[in-house]
Amino acid sequence: MRSDLTTPTSHKPWWRTGAALRFGLLALLVVTLSVVIIVVHPNRASLVHAIGPDHPMAPIIAVAGSAVLTTALAPRTLLAGVGGVLFGFVGGAMYIMLGITLGAVIAHTIGRLLGRDFMARHLSGRLLTMEQAIAKRGVMAIVISRMIPLMPFGISNYVFGTTSVKMRPFLTGTIVGALPATLAYSALGAATAAGSTLGMSIAGAVTVTLGVGGSIGSILLWRRRPRKSCAGATGAAGAAAAA
Repeated sequence: MRSDLTTPTSHKPWWRTGAALRFGLLALLVVTLSVVIIVVHPNRASLVHAIGPDHPMAPIIAVAGSAVLTTALAPRTLLAGVGGVLFGFVGGAMYIMLGITLGAVIAHTIGRLLGRDFMARHLSGRLLTMEQAIAKRGVMAIVISRMIPLMPFGISNYVFGTTSVKMRPFLTGTIVGALPATLAYSALGAATAAGSTLGMSIAGAVTVTLGVGGSIGSILLWRRRPRKSCAGATGAAGAAAAA
């Protein structure tokens, strides 16, 4: 006669799981990059000197460098201004926009590989509600985040990777949301390089208008829509309770 011996299944604490370890690695990466970018503190003069507009590979260096620096959390407005100084308004905006978009995709992919599993398992409460709202809005949520100047572009790329936002809406929202500021700062850089006081004044006014208007409009839009969904959820819960 055979007796089946059952052994209790041992479950690892959540902080010792592979998902938690990968998420910790992602957090460490973002913190390290933040510290490095603060210490190194790249500025327009150093970046312009590093590339040089007369270099035969300058456009490729600008695109690749912008991608790397975006992944390393460098401000995209700084990169756009440098692009305007080196390549003029059109060329600067085009090369830098391509570079920061590529960098955003790289950061999103890293965030997805290292952090998505942990977030899917352990996200709850208000953070889960917020994540679901972001995923539901898709492109609009990404556009809004790109239009708010105070929201760190580089860090948000990693954060979006940990959410359920797919690559296509992330890419579309990044392009649509980041393009206006990229154009404005590239124009400002080009006007600065040309010594055009009028051009600098116009470009500066546009960047301020984009920042203020984008922040106000984004906040109003963001606050208006969740109320509808919350009201719908409250009504559905009330109907279920009454039944």
